[in-house]
Amino acid sequence: MDANEIARQRGAQLHVEAVARGHDPWESYRFACAEADRREIGVESTAPDAVQLDGARAVFIPRDRLILHENVGSSFDQAFLIAHEIGHVELGDDSDNDEGVVEIDPARVSEPSLVGIDRVVDYGRKQRREVQMDLFAREFLLPRPVVRKLHIEDGLTASDIATRLGAPFEVVAQQLLDALLLPDLSEIENPPKKDHPPNCLQRVAADHRGKAYLLEAGPGTGKTQTLTLRVQSLLADGVDPGRILVLTFSNKAAGEMAERIGRNYKDAAAAMWIGTFHAFGLDIVRRFYSELGLPKDPRMMDRTEAVELLEEEFPRLGLVHYRNIYDPTQTISNMLAAISRAKDEVVDETQYLALATEMRRKANTADEVEAAEKALEVSRVYAAYEKLKRKAGCIDFGDLVSLPVRLLESVPSIREHFRNLYEHVLVDEYQDVNRSSIRLLSTLRRNGENLWAVGDVKQSIYRFRGASSFNLPRFGVADFVGGVRGRLKINYRSVGEIVNAFSSFAADMKVGDEKSGLESDRGNSGNRPELRFMPEGDQQTGAIADSIEEMRKIGYCYRDQAVICTGNEKLSTIAQELERVGIPVLFLGSLFERSEVKDLFALLTILTDPRAMGLVRVACWPEFKMPMADVAAVLAHLHENDGVPGEWLSNKEQIVQLSGDGLHGVAALSAALAGFDRQSQPWKILATILLDRTRIAAQIGASVSIADRTRGIGEIFLSVKSLEFQRSG
Repeated sequence: MDANEIARQRGAQLHVEAVARGHDPWESYRFACAEADRREIGVESTAPDAVQLDGARAVFIPRDRLILHENVGSSFDQAFLIAHEIGHVELGDDSDNDEGVVEIDPARVSEPSLVGIDRVVDYGRKQRREVQMDLFAREFLLPRPVVRKLHIEDGLTASDIATRLGAPFEVVAQQLLDALLLPDLSEIENPPKKDHPPNCLQRVAADHRGKAYLLEAGPGTGKTQTLTLRVQSLLADGVDPGRILVLTFSNKAAGEMAERIGRNYKDAAAAMWIGTFHAFGLDIVRRFYSELGLPKDPRMMDRTEAVELLEEEFPRLGLVHYRNIYDPTQTISNMLAAISRAKDEVVDETQYLALATEMRRKANTADEVEAAEKALEVSRVYAAYEKLKRKAGCIDFGDLVSLPVRLLESVPSIREHFRNLYEHVLVDEYQDVNRSSIRLLSTLRRNGENLWAVGDVKQSIYRFRGASSFNLPRFGVADFVGGVRGRLKINYRSVGEIVNAFSSFAADMKVGDEKSGLESDRGNSGNRPELRFMPEGDQQTGAIADSIEEMRKIGYCYRDQAVICTGNEKLSTIAQELERVGIPVLFLGSLFERSEVKDLFALLTILTDPRAMGLVRVACWPEFKMPMADVAAVLAHLHENDGVPGEWLSNKEQIVQLSGDGLHGVAALSAALAGFDRQSQPWKILATILLDRTRIAAQIGASVSIADRTRGIGEIFLSVKSLEFQRSG
């Protein structure tokens, strides 16, 4: 169970205990103050610009046992500030650090957004703690079990609850969506994972000092534990945690690493820089924007914005091979992908032109000439793109490592600053590094001194960012010359039969060798792996179903079994077939391809599409059911009559062919969408329909079927993504 869920469950528990003591949860401010008083903590409100707040909205002052909060907003808003600070006390952050919370978000989702700059910048440890406190506070004031009961059993809508509590609709809706559509983790037996005692190979790796070191760690061998041991070893040696830099490739991995280190070394984890290569690069770009010729806070563009930036200029570039005057979007996107790959190799537009020119000079055959000319056209687009991007004061994802590399390589004073700042650099998932990452590491640690990395070439997944198994064999030879290696050999995750099968296969992989084998710490289970052949492809699902039932007979329930496949499309087919024969399956697949997500998209298009083509799907909903003949009549009417999208809902009498059932379905749809138009926020529309104007979410929340539970996950996925895009503008 992650830290966010632990915070939420503790908040809910305190709510139940406070109600049992006789406090009224509908009086949110008094409810929060009563909890503070129980802890002998005073509560005072003050002006937002009060010196004591120091720019924050609320602060807990341990030495005075006092919570100060700004006297702005509703009583619920102020109660939330108090509950947020109580969370810090309850969950162990009641240190003498008086730093208060500047930003709170009562409608917070559990995971950071994946749009805009948030794709790159993961929450730091302090920010993660603030997220946990927001979730704690919301759960303390309105627990998920309580709001679920109010909606399902008492029949209250999200708006009803919000009005009675004095809380924003957005807050109640988010809590209801979580309560109804996501699994109740409190009912799942999931004992906390305990680290095994470190073995001698892990100890040797953790205690290494000096030359660059690469630890090869196969699956289940405890690489994250070893990295954590490395940090502990450095701290035990008296290394300043502020001089330790930990880099990885995903926000999730960075977050897990920070949490793991923070369990035993809270202050040290906060002092260390732990994050992704790209987040670290962005930090450098923001600090040295002037030297890079950028504005103070450059905005990061995503691929869609980059395509739009180039679209107008594209026809004027005189392209021949990539000329597309009708719909250049995909062509531009493909060329931007090539440009991004060039940045992975730290090749700028000038170098790209030089390489393409040399390629053309050496070309002999017609195919070589054409390839060189295409490369020259890409260089032309590259130069135009960089010029437009600089004019707009923007950067893109590919800049986040390439720009810092060029800066550190070309400015000795800045390079020395970072070398002195970070004495030890640790890298997780080294198999996913590309050339720009390696050059960045080379600038940070001269000759690889005190560079420590862990990876497994057989687990490389970021090939699209230029990562290559080519980089691991170079370690200690061409990169970080003289570096040494270690290898973990004991697998703690799987039984012996699985580990032996892996070891046999891994030795014959192109990136494997005779040392790729592992030993199982768990020993054998007595169940040997089997390989079953089917003469026809369509017999595979039946064979899988038979195997699943065979495993059930010997004591393995459905939840203990997994089906692994080479692609989502094939897996989706298998999942549907297993459900058809009565085997419950938890499979999400491509969420945007799920029927419930398409249904919600179709509903939204009623307000944006003058032809209302989404009605074909919406008319199949039980809530808006209408005969297909009536759907055809509506579509024919809209084809013949131009109008504002959705306007026809209030003028249904003009569609003379509608039957009684058709009129009823249109009336229900009109009521559900009343007050919304094409300018309305998608999240507000979806939340209102799911939680206020229909019982869709309530029915899913009350269902015990696997199909309905997975449907709920799909629906909350779309709702959360709609909220993220709404907030990102």
